[in-house]
Amino acid sequence: MSKIVTIHQPNYLPWIGLFSKIVLSDCLIIYDIAQYTSNSVINRNKIRTNNGFCYLTIPIEKKYYTLRIKDVPLPENRKWQEEHWKTIYQNYARAPYFKYHAEFFAQLYKTDFKYLWQINEKILLYLLESFDIKVEILKASELNIDSSLRKTDMLIACLKCAGTDVYLSGPSGKNYLEYEKFSQNQISLKFFKFNHPVYKQRYPGFESNLSAIDLLFNLGPEATIIIKNAGVIEA
Repeated sequence: MSKIVTIHQPNYLPWIGLFSKIVLSDCLIIYDIAQYTSNSVINRNKIRTNNGFCYLTIPIEKKYYTLRIKDVPLPENRKWQEEHWKTIYQNYARAPYFKYHAEFFAQLYKTDFKYLWQINEKILLYLLESFDIKVEILKASELNIDSSLRKTDMLIACLKCAGTDVYLSGPSGKNYLEYEKFSQNQISLKFFKFNHPVYKQRYPGFESNLSAIDLLFNLGPEATIIIKNAGVIEA
């Protein structure tokens, strides 16, 4: 029986599509050994507001831009935590299912995390539980991988550690993966396709590509069904 593995960087307040990809997988490898990319979904994401959307951004210092994600520290000034929680509360306090999750996020933004990966992983694990997604989770930094490997070779090394024969890549993988290396290593390469769902949000109209907390706060248990129906594995 095939074991489907997906690999993804630890993102801040990750979007719905990530969970639709994970739900199609047997194992998630948190790719925390990738180089940090500034002003990407690693440290920021979008939430709904009455004017459309806004970004919640963790202000990572420029001197850390060359580090691997696992080594990126959070700012010593934690004012951003207070601001992020205040913005989330102001925009979602009246959402139908916000009250069921408010305590977790209130405590999250009071926690003195040292590294970026810590808050990202805490959010990811909570959302997986909230969406009732059960999957094996491995961290790339805890696998025995040659740190000198690059790109496709690094991914394949992770996959071998996970004992898989199927890799589920995001659609962007079509632009950079070296396809032949997967077949050379007896790994089947598959691609994920996401069909963005449209659902009732807190304010009139619809904004796409928001953090998955938007779906959770607005639809609660129904979010799980939407996530499971939004993605497919391309033939």
